Amino acid sequence: MVLNVRNLSKRFDMTQALEDVSMDMKAGEIHALVGENGAGKSTLIKILTGIQQADQGEVLLHGQPVRISDAQEAQSLGIAAIFQEPMVFPDLDVAENIFISHRDRGFFVRWKKIYQDAETILNDLGIQLDVRSPASGLTLAAQQAVEIAKAISLNVKVLIMDEPTASLSSHEVSQLFGVTRRLRDEGVAVLFISHRLEEVFEIADRITVFRDGHKISTNPVNEVTRESLIQEMVGREVSKFYLPDWWVPGEPMWGLRSLVCLLRILDRSKSKDKRKTSNLRNRLKN
Repeated sequence: MVLNVRNLSKRFDMTQALEDVSMDMKAGEIHALVGENGAGKSTLIKILTGIQQADQGEVLLHGQPVRISDAQEAQSLGIAAIFQEPMVFPDLDVAENIFISHRDRGFFVRWKKIYQDAETILNDLGIQLDVRSPASGLTLAAQQAVEIAKAISLNVKVLIMDEPTASLSSHEVSQLFGVTRRLRDEGVAVLFISHRLEEVFEIADRITVFRDGHKISTNPVNEVTRESLIQEMVGREVSKFYLPDWWVPGEPMWGLRSLVCLLRILDRSKSKDKRKTSNLRNRLKN
């Protein structure tokens, strides 16, 4: 296993965001993490990237316990994350964004070397971008590609992808999945978070379900159905989301005649109320 989390717990005031959560990630695997909002997914991501610290439990990398104190420590351990909104610097070019986190390239900037290395990384990922073009002109999909290239430049071992397809077109999603599978084939462990279950079934090798801060299950994707996944995510049977058996699709709940009758009844009720009010006023005057 590349990464293990054991018995992680995290509490915010009265909210138990994570409680005794354990899971693992394998090298060369796309591991999907699903759950409703508030299930604990974001808290786990923040702990793995050093943004927050767990109250209890531990994180192991290649079997060794590690303390991820901040984002820089996470990067040094080979853990990186890309999000729905990429964090690129628009005033820098593509190559500069890829190597922005590097601190070991010497005092003097060797621009030719930087551009060559950036082109090599992008070509290995099958991404066609001009490394000298400013990031301000990149599409959202291209910005995410730069974020992935940045992670590769840092020798990423665990790549967390948090809702990366939320703002992409179907064509861009297909391109992103191609890059993701290439990373998997190169031995990177990918944690893929998405609310789009059709994408989860398309890309994932295993699926873990979170609900209310607890890990509910982890299963190979071929042993999970959409219905069973939804049931574990929400904690009740899928059938309860559908119309009752007595409902016949296509039949109107209110026919036109019934609606006209209802409107007439309401109109008569209003007329009676007006007459009662008028009679009461006349009596008071007399």
